[in-house]
Amino acid sequence: FVPVFMGSAFKNRGVQPLLDGVVSYLPEPVEKPNFALDRSKGEEKVPVTGLDTDSLLALAFKLEETPFGQLTYMRVYQGMLKKGEYITNVNDGKKVKLNRIVRMHSDEMEDVTEAGSGEVV
Repeated sequence: FVPVFMGSAFKNRGVQPLLDGVVSYLPEPVEKPNFALDRSKGEEKVPVTGLDTDSLLALAFKLEETPFGQLTYMRVYQGMLKKGEYITNVNDGKKVKLNRIVRMHSDEMEDVTEAGSGEVV
């Protein structure tokens, strides 16, 4: 069984059935074991639970310069991002303060105080 969807973003034709299909046919993150690699322990596999109560695991996947300053798009895999907290960049070891967290809606920014696992901010 291979689901096939057709549609167009023009006037949102077929977009909602596509999103419903993603929810129906793709596994939830907790249904499949996922692993991260711990660089401090020789890239030892560490299970990713996807729970908000565990330590933060997030990926910054896009950087964009805006009139408001640098905007970093992040996907939270585990834990919580909270406004005012410090996070560590594992590439250079520097701590960065989260002054503002926003959720993007096309060209609009919605201020949020926190983001949990599974969210893109």
